[in-house]
Amino acid sequence: MKLMSNFISVFFTQIIKHGDNTPTKLSVIMYAYFQMFYNFGSLFYKNWIQSLDRVKPLRNYKLLKRKFSNSKIKDKLLKNIIYIGHESFLNALYPDYIPFSMKPLDYGFYPVKINIKINIELIKWSQETLYGKNLEISRAGFITKNTEGLQCDFTGKNTFNNIQPNNWVNLIVPNGTLKDASNNLPIIDINNPLTYKVQNFLGQDYYKNEGFAVNPTQKIVDLSQYISTTWENGLKEQTDLILDLYKNLTDEQKCTAELFAGSFKNVLPPPGFFIIIAGQLSQKYNQSLTNDIKMYFSLGAGLFDASVSAWWYKYTYNQPRPISLIRYYYKNIMINSWSPTNPNVTAINMNGAQWLPYQDYTFVTPPFPDVASGHTTFSIVAGKILDWWFKKPVLYDGFTLVENSNPNELCPSANIGDKVSCIGEYIFSPGTIVIDGVSPKKQVILRYKKIEDMYKAAGLSRVYGGIHTFQTNDVSSKLGEWVVEKSIKKLESSFKFSVPCCYSKNE
Repeated sequence: MKLMSNFISVFFTQIIKHGDNTPTKLSVIMYAYFQMFYNFGSLFYKNWIQSLDRVKPLRNYKLLKRKFSNSKIKDKLLKNIIYIGHESFLNALYPDYIPFSMKPLDYGFYPVKINIKINIELIKWSQETLYGKNLEISRAGFITKNTEGLQCDFTGKNTFNNIQPNNWVNLIVPNGTLKDASNNLPIIDINNPLTYKVQNFLGQDYYKNEGFAVNPTQKIVDLSQYISTTWENGLKEQTDLILDLYKNLTDEQKCTAELFAGSFKNVLPPPGFFIIIAGQLSQKYNQSLTNDIKMYFSLGAGLFDASVSAWWYKYTYNQPRPISLIRYYYKNIMINSWSPTNPNVTAINMNGAQWLPYQDYTFVTPPFPDVASGHTTFSIVAGKILDWWFKKPVLYDGFTLVENSNPNELCPSANIGDKVSCIGEYIFSPGTIVIDGVSPKKQVILRYKKIEDMYKAAGLSRVYGGIHTFQTNDVSSKLGEWVVEKSIKKLESSFKFSVPCCYSKNE
């Protein structure tokens, strides 16, 4: 349904504008947003059960439900009411957003007058939905104020000697204000704080939030048997697999790393990426508005659970990233790897202390520990929910075209400016990858026929990007499977969602 895509396009524009496209913060805001839509939809259908895990019931809910569900203009009323919620929610989230400056016709539907008292009540309910019963949003932005860390630019210099090699340590990364004269790469002057930023643990307390179907105060699935915790019992083996990969990082692997990176200021991480894919599938299968509302609610709930679970693992295991392990254990040892100092060459010999993952030089690696990959967990959960919802749909089929409201929200290097494209197809022209500016050497086309192909590629993208090990990707796949089972079970038992809802007439 294009109407929901229009709302979501404006929503994501505001998310990116205000810098809330970090994985945890985006996931909880999206869940609140889609929960609001679902609760408004529940006013119109007698067998829809409202979601009250975060919010108080709407005053006069039963009276309004009876009135709206028997209305002869139910479809028109629903569109207008979710419009009220959308505009009010964004204004509550961002006071600089001017509500109702965009009119119903701007979104593609005709306005219907709604009683002023009901209007005010709906506005209040949408705003309450944002904040909920918990403190997810404030916790999502919580940062431990460390002042030291592992210095990380291509020079390999390090003034931080107290590193605990088997634990996560925050990084100090260049911000781009100071560059090396010989190659124009960003570097750090540790005596000048204006040349770097300290990456602290973003969302350190986030795991304390109660998700949709996952509660960290109760038992989170135990995957400890699959996790290496020391260099000797598996971290060395996993790190060496990364270094073997980096001896010949292919153009396809580089494009995959960039497609799903979600690390640039103007793009969406996997939670948002898969919401876009959901909208494209909705277009392909001409899904109804009511089933759109249910689908996005299901995705928002699952992605919220994924974020809580992944961050529980990050906090609990506090595992180091590959860059910390390589720079500690291979310091003053020559390794063969990709290097930003010579991106045209497949690999060069370098001191291990100089190793950098295939990432933006002012980002290097995400500001939180390893062991659970947010990318993998989010992607598995979203992908499996979409497979459940659409009964294993086809993405790329060679002819189905979908509209992209803003293709640069997914990846600025792929299909730039294309408003219409084949679903599941991403084209990289030579030299368009932002990370190194020279790859790929030849055109690369990434095509995903099944959602499973896409979510597996999203997980592996973080291995190709040097951010996670293969083990982390495998562990996170298991975590994602556990999360999606919990989420779908609650959707089916508590909300009576059928499989797949989008093909059911029982709305």
